[in-house]
Amino acid sequence: MAKVCFVSPEYLPLSGGTGAYVYYLSRELMKFGNSACIVTGYGESRDVKINEQHYIFFLKAFKVPVVKSFLFAASASIKLNKLRGSFPVDITHVNLPLVPSFAVPNGFGRTLISTVHSTWKGEAEAIKGEPYSRLNSNEKFMVSFNWFLRIFEERMLERSNRIIAVSDFTRRELLQYYKVKENKIRVIHNGVDVEKFQPAHDKRKAKEALGFNPNDIAVLSVGRLYARKGLFTLIESMPLVAKKFKNVKFIIAGKGLSNEFKKLVSYATKLGVKDNIVFTGYFPDKKLPQLYQAADIFAFSTFYENLPFAVLEALSTGLPVVTTNVGGIPEMIESGRNGFLVQPSNARELADRVLYYLEHPSAASEMAFLARKTILERFDWRLIVKKVLKVYDEVLG
Repeated sequence: MAKVCFVSPEYLPLSGGTGAYVYYLSRELMKFGNSACIVTGYGESRDVKINEQHYIFFLKAFKVPVVKSFLFAASASIKLNKLRGSFPVDITHVNLPLVPSFAVPNGFGRTLISTVHSTWKGEAEAIKGEPYSRLNSNEKFMVSFNWFLRIFEERMLERSNRIIAVSDFTRRELLQYYKVKENKIRVIHNGVDVEKFQPAHDKRKAKEALGFNPNDIAVLSVGRLYARKGLFTLIESMPLVAKKFKNVKFIIAGKGLSNEFKKLVSYATKLGVKDNIVFTGYFPDKKLPQLYQAADIFAFSTFYENLPFAVLEALSTGLPVVTTNVGGIPEMIESGRNGFLVQPSNARELADRVLYYLEHPSAASEMAFLARKTILERFDWRLIVKKVLKVYDEVLG
């Protein structure tokens, strides 16, 4: 049985893909008798021992975007150095690109594994066509200092004994942009908790429970309000859908940094669809399954993703999904069978697919059924953890 130490600025409360990855993967690993300690950012510093198998070391984290990764890394390095003597670790498992190389002191743990959720180079490339005014402070910093961020990312990749890429797209991106030895990379997709994200028994009830009008059509989008999520494209698609279906409501769940919300509202007002949108802000993870169950369609207009949890969760909930053919998304959706893929930035195509679902309910429910089936067969966390354990055995063997 392995002692695994995860290093991730995100963990609890679950609010991002990296945090969700560490939370679910560590949980599954412990079911197989492995130990997991998590070194993560939080509002205050404290050590929590859940049981002999499970420790959480919370480090005081600052809310300054991008820079917080570096502040977290400095704290993590100090913490791991302190743990070195008293807390033997087999595997140090870090999460890129959010963990700069200096977070892990040399020689901490018997071996080092990195899971790559996205790359700094890929993120910058994805939004280079976006107007600068649409970028938040985080994205502006990331684009301007991309070369600097990549130095620490590349060092971690170099130090890693194995690299887990969350999609084949991520593997190709690593080989294209970085000097990575191909034989170190293993492709293991993200998973989803299929018990937690299940199809709704009664959609009207699910809508009422969250305070939505049960007679409205709910088109859901979940994710941070960042430029690369393509929310301006989603808003551009709304007039075309609302023209035919007056009772449509686009529910946008997720938080932004500062003025993203204002920018989106003013754009929706300009296009005359402000009343067709419900912004929920950050939606707590515990209630997230209910939000998916209250939706009729999931629409995700992103420009760049490696293997997004939001799409996995929507598919697992048995929703008809329309999203973009970017990154690793085509590795889980076969367009026209278990969902629709459209070109990024193409509002008309996005609207057409939403309208197709609304105008062909039986085709929509057939595709939703196949969406759930895809998850059960290929993306259940219980299947994913076995692949990760195989990599652990490989490096420890």
